[in-house]
Amino acid sequence: MTSELSLTGYPPQDLLLREDFNKKIEFYKKKIIGLTKSQETIFALSIPVVENKKILNSLILIKSGKLIYSTHKKELPNYGVFDELRYFNSKSSKKNYFNYKNKKIDFLICEDMWSEKYLMDRTYEKLDLIIIINASPYEIGKFDIRKKLASKRAKYCSANLIYLNLVGSQDDLIFDGGSFVMNNLGKIIMQSSFFKECEEIIDLDKKIEERKIKKINKYEHIYKALMEGLRNYIIKNNFKSVTLGLSGGIDSALTLAILADTLDNVEISSFFLPSIYTSDESREDAYALSRNVSIDTKEISIEMLRKNISKHLQPIFKNLKEDITEENIQSRLRGLILMAISNKFDSLLITTGNKSELAVGYSTLYGDMCGGYSLLKDIYKTKVIELCEWRNKNFFDDFKIKKLNIIPDRIITKEPSAELKFNQFDKDSLPPYKILDKILEYLIDQNRDLKFIVNQGYNKKIVKRIWSMIKKSEFKRYQSAIGPKITKMSLSSDRRFPLTNKFDLQ
Repeated sequence: MTSELSLTGYPPQDLLLREDFNKKIEFYKKKIIGLTKSQETIFALSIPVVENKKILNSLILIKSGKLIYSTHKKELPNYGVFDELRYFNSKSSKKNYFNYKNKKIDFLICEDMWSEKYLMDRTYEKLDLIIIINASPYEIGKFDIRKKLASKRAKYCSANLIYLNLVGSQDDLIFDGGSFVMNNLGKIIMQSSFFKECEEIIDLDKKIEERKIKKINKYEHIYKALMEGLRNYIIKNNFKSVTLGLSGGIDSALTLAILADTLDNVEISSFFLPSIYTSDESREDAYALSRNVSIDTKEISIEMLRKNISKHLQPIFKNLKEDITEENIQSRLRGLILMAISNKFDSLLITTGNKSELAVGYSTLYGDMCGGYSLLKDIYKTKVIELCEWRNKNFFDDFKIKKLNIIPDRIITKEPSAELKFNQFDKDSLPPYKILDKILEYLIDQNRDLKFIVNQGYNKKIVKRIWSMIKKSEFKRYQSAIGPKITKMSLSSDRRFPLTNKFDLQ
């Protein structure tokens, strides 16, 4: 049995609108049917099917070279990252169960399980088994919601239930697997590990003994999701190595830790790019981290380049006071050097900005935003700190670095700074991250209004200031690198605000 749209990948997006793409699907469908001619096993395949010039998200059952059953997705999600109404048509049927060995089986495709309407619209009949195939992207806390909905359906239909989910990632979406079997009382009795494909043989004629389900820690789930997204993006886009700018700060430290846990050290190139404003502590911390994860970090000073560019711009800037322009020149020099290295060695440059910085524009376009993959794009700063603290206390068999305390304590505890001028700290320009991140969660993740946020105890002026920063930096995010989605509202495919608008927070 395959997960949702396994042959095309999920989501196939506008490839579905190409006639040659659909012809290729049909070619491989016939090839797979041919391979089953001498087989008694039933093979369940999920593919797009074109009927009367309409595209359906379908599941077909194949046995002995013949198509013996088909069903189609009824509920088409059209929110967040989902855009299925653009491509698919819904085809309903009054009764479409699969009967096998006197057992009545109902197949659902992903959103069919999530829809209350679909459940209530079904004519209730006693079922023996519900099978749900999914390409359900990972989000923090989403597994508990899946489990709750599946339990409701199993109990409602008084049927055993198999929930099959995709493992891997595509672009910014991460699929965490976690497939499970549930009894007719709505209780999980068997579950595969997250981020690992399930290869279980289940005999539904026999009572399945309940197994102890290992719970995954929230931070472990996030950390491994980032590893999965990174690994798949590199492999599926044919990159052989990655490049990173290491600053001695916490964001690049967490990024390097994840890279080192995921990839072999020969696949990672790390560079420290100091200027006159870079502190000795940052240099010491960057090299201490590099030693801890067995990465050779090379140093390239940008100071001479900074001076030369400032000199060449002097006739144009004349007597104008130095400001953020000169700070951004440093960031853009680092971006230029790292992109040159990335180009020369056909390496994927990993950017290190977090969600808090990207949300309020505390980042430099064509500077520290340079790169092809933004690993922390959906991670708020407070969560970055928590993940660093968690990683220092934990490692697992699938981690390349099997050591604790790899991130120096000073990196975690010191005051965050871009170090683009002397005595510069993030707190000079931003509210404390604990306050900033909570307000950002309300504004971005929950789409709350001003009154609601103020009623939660936050200062009205600060909330309006943060909204203004979000709005002014929309154009930057529009040009930012892709990064793994782990929250309900990422800054890319989930969030769709016009760059040009006069709406103010109400």
